[in-house]
Amino acid sequence: MSFRLDWNLLLSDKRHSVSGTSPAPGGATAPAMESSTVASTRTPFERDCDRVIFSAPFRRLAGKTQVHPFAKIDHIHNRLTHSLEVASVGRSLAYAAGRILLKRNELPKGRTPEDLNCIVQAACLAHDIGNPPFGHAGEFAIREWANAHLRELFGNRMAGSLHGVSRDWLFFEGNAQSFRMVSRADARDQAYFKLTYATLGTMMKYPWHSGDSRVDTVRKFSAFSSEIEIFDDVVQTLGLRLPNGTITRHPLSYLTEAADDICYRITDLEDAVRMRILQESEVRRIFVQIIGRDETRPLSAMRAGAIGALTEAASEVFEKHYDEIISGKRPVDRDLKSDFPDRMKEALAEIKKRYESDIFSHRPKIASELGAYNTLGRILGAYASAARELSTTGDYERLSFVQRRCLELAWEKDYILQNQTRGEAWWLAQVMDFIAGMTDNFALQVSSEIGGIQERWNQI
Repeated sequence: MSFRLDWNLLLSDKRHSVSGTSPAPGGATAPAMESSTVASTRTPFERDCDRVIFSAPFRRLAGKTQVHPFAKIDHIHNRLTHSLEVASVGRSLAYAAGRILLKRNELPKGRTPEDLNCIVQAACLAHDIGNPPFGHAGEFAIREWANAHLRELFGNRMAGSLHGVSRDWLFFEGNAQSFRMVSRADARDQAYFKLTYATLGTMMKYPWHSGDSRVDTVRKFSAFSSEIEIFDDVVQTLGLRLPNGTITRHPLSYLTEAADDICYRITDLEDAVRMRILQESEVRRIFVQIIGRDETRPLSAMRAGAIGALTEAASEVFEKHYDEIISGKRPVDRDLKSDFPDRMKEALAEIKKRYESDIFSHRPKIASELGAYNTLGRILGAYASAARELSTTGDYERLSFVQRRCLELAWEKDYILQNQTRGEAWWLAQVMDFIAGMTDNFALQVSSEIGGIQERWNQI
C-alpha cells in the first residue's frame, strides 16, 4: 500500500511545553508535549486564533510596513490589515478543503470542518508576526548587515559554537522568526502562544531549518537553529517524514501559502493605484484577465472579484491534486498557483513584472529602504556588540556605559542580571526577538536613542 499522510496526526492539538531542563544555547529546550484536550467552550484551534488576535505582537503589525514604508495615505495596507485579509481567504480555502475531506470520508473522528477553518486561519494570522520593521527591506537589511559585520564581531566562533545562530542571522527569514515566536513555551513575552502542532505545521511553507544545505541556494526556511528540536518534534508528531527520510509539507500549508500569494499580489496592485504608482486602467485590465470577463464595476469590486476567482482556482487545484499532496509526492516548491488556468498565470506574471518595474523601483520606496538599512544597521551593531560583551564577561557591570544603556532600552535590568551568564547564541536570539518585534516608528526611535547615547558618551 502506498504511503499517505494521516489526518489523525496532521490535526494534532499538541503544544510545545518546557521539559524542566535549562534551555540550551539559543533557547533550545527538549520539547515535552502538552495536550490541548482540557475542557473548554473553545476548541484548541479556536484558542490558537484567539491567542494570536489578542497578542501584542499581532497588534504591532499595524505599525509595520507591508510594501510602502511611511505611506501618507491611511488606507494603504500594513502587515496587520494584510494578515487579516490573508486569514479571510485562508478560511475560505480551508472550508473548501473540509468539504473535500468529508466527501472522501477522511475527516478523523472528533474533528470537524470548522477545525480546518481555525487551523488555517490561525496560521494565516500568525504568518507575518515575526517579520521585522520596514517590510522585506528589513529582512534584507538584517542579512546584509550580518554578512558585512558578524565575522568581525565573532571571528572563528561563527564556524564553531555560533555556527547555528550565525546562519540564522546571515539568512534571516521572517517565516522562521514567526515560527520561533508562536511555538516556544519558554519565550519571555510570547510563551502564551504555544500554538498547536497542526497550526505550526500549516505555517511551515519550507519544511527545513536554517542548517539545511538548501538554504544556501533557496535562501528560505521555516525554523532557526534554536527551534530545531521543536521543528523535528512537529514533523514527527504530524507524520510529515516520508519513507525515504525526506520531509514533506503539511497539506494545509499549501492553503496558507495560496491565501498569502492571492492577497498580496492583488491588494498591492490596488495600493499602487492609490499611491499613483500605477494607472487604474492598467490594474483593471489585469483584474479583468483574472476574473475572465470584462466589467465596469469600481476597482474595489474588481479587486474582490479577482480575489474570489483566484481563491476558487486554488480550491480546485487542491482538490484536483489532492492525492499527490496527501501522498507527499507533490514537490514542496510547487505551489497551488503553478496549476492555475493559463490566463491567471499570465496575469500573475504581469503582476510580478509590475512589481519589479514600477512598485519596487518607486523612488520614495527606495529612499525609505535606504533609511531602513541605516536605521537597522545602527541597532544591530549596538546590540550584537553588547550581547557579545555580556556573554563573554558574564558580568553586566563590566560592560561599557553605552552597552549597558543599550541593553536597558530593550530589557529591564533585573532580566539582564538574571541572564547575564547565558551564552552568546542565547543572547543573539534575544536580540533578534527584540529587533524583529519593532514597529517602523519604534525602530526609528531606538536608532535615534542609540545615536544620542553614543554621542553624549563621546562628549564626556
